[in-house]
Amino acid sequence: MDDPRVVLIEFNELAPALLDRFIAEGALPNFAAFRKASDVFTTDAGESDAALVPWIQWPSVHTGLPYAQHGIYHLGDAERCAAPTIESVLSDAGLPVGIFGGMNIPPRPIRGFRLPDPWDKAARTEPASLQPYYDVTAEQVKESSHHGRLTARDALKLGAFYLRRAFRPATAFAVARQLVTERINRGVKWRRAALFDRIQYDVFRTYARAHAVRFASFFSNSTAHYQHLYWRNMEPQRFADPPSPSDDPSLRDAIRDGYRSMDRLLGRFVADFAGATLIFATALSQEPYTGPVIRNYRPISFAALLAFLGIENASVAPVMSQEFHVDCVDEMAAAAAERALLALEVDGERVFAARRDGASVFAGCVYLDPRVMEREAVDTRTGARRAFADLFYLVDGFRSGHHHPEGALWIRTGHGHVHDGTVSILDIAPTVLAMFGIEPPATMRGNVLPVVSRAATSRVPQPA
Repeated sequence: MDDPRVVLIEFNELAPALLDRFIAEGALPNFAAFRKASDVFTTDAGESDAALVPWIQWPSVHTGLPYAQHGIYHLGDAERCAAPTIESVLSDAGLPVGIFGGMNIPPRPIRGFRLPDPWDKAARTEPASLQPYYDVTAEQVKESSHHGRLTARDALKLGAFYLRRAFRPATAFAVARQLVTERINRGVKWRRAALFDRIQYDVFRTYARAHAVRFASFFSNSTAHYQHLYWRNMEPQRFADPPSPSDDPSLRDAIRDGYRSMDRLLGRFVADFAGATLIFATALSQEPYTGPVIRNYRPISFAALLAFLGIENASVAPVMSQEFHVDCVDEMAAAAAERALLALEVDGERVFAARRDGASVFAGCVYLDPRVMEREAVDTRTGARRAFADLFYLVDGFRSGHHHPEGALWIRTGHGHVHDGTVSILDIAPTVLAMFGIEPPATMRGNVLPVVSRAATSRVPQPA
């Protein structure tokens, strides 16, 4: 192909076993057709335990470096890595590229467009026309566990952007239908995450076309979210603790519906990017978590928490679940903030884990006792007391899915072939660059997968 185009479809944490299961049930026709036309690999994330998390694996995909080399450990840490990425290498070669929502991807000047993930500390889009959309959607994602409502002002801002730049009647109708359904049954509010993906894709397609990108990546986390929360509802027989009787019955099908939503989205990629080499990747996956129930608690108001602990002149950047950054004016102030956070206890146990790095502190609630909401939190420096429930709330229920190192990598070459064994997620970056005839930089540690010649010459028909 003289003018290669490649689109990396990042459907975070989809599980190969569930893909097989739902394809066999006939629920995923686009995935079924895509797999038949692809070189199919199983990937190994290359990490375990605390390092097996998507905000570490996706930087590995884009830089071709393992965690030990890229050093990105928390959401919001992407700027720590100076290594080149797929996008920066292609952009430096004069090719237009796009990054849409990629998790913790090191920021580099690029020729094209970039929508950071919602936890990006710089929080700046390229071009600036994307900024109003990012500001509203990122805030909604970061505060989704707080069940906060979209303000009328933000709704108008988001609607105006969408109407002006990315309007698609089918998406607008689906959003309207969801809002009406929620008025009848609030228990189906969980479906909003999949609808958000549809809006995201509409915006992505607009900018990919406007910039005539030769490479672009699109990130979705909705189904990973469903797996974390609702595996217990899908397969209650696998868990010692049954789902809550108050759970809406629709949650039994939440994960399956998430995969079906991904399937429809995949069909749109195939239709909209005909002639491009499409790469579907998950970086890692999930499996049922059947251990002790994990509860996460998060501050109701970061301002109120900082005031209670006497932390002044600091700003907070929320991360996922119970974690957040506290950014201070200097290192001395950060050291004081770290001491204050570590001083908060309940019944003699610390509420927070905290780690200072320069003028910033990364913290997260580590107190997991389910009875904590009935107790008092104490600042052990001053003796000040506050009901724990006045400072914290329980984050989105019980986790029932957790991370697994194996993932899916399907490269649509037109030559259906399932490869034995596993390959590293570090192989993705050099393989993409090889499709453009570009030698990967020495920093990229992976191998070029044996698909490049097929990807470069194929004209893959669209699935029916």
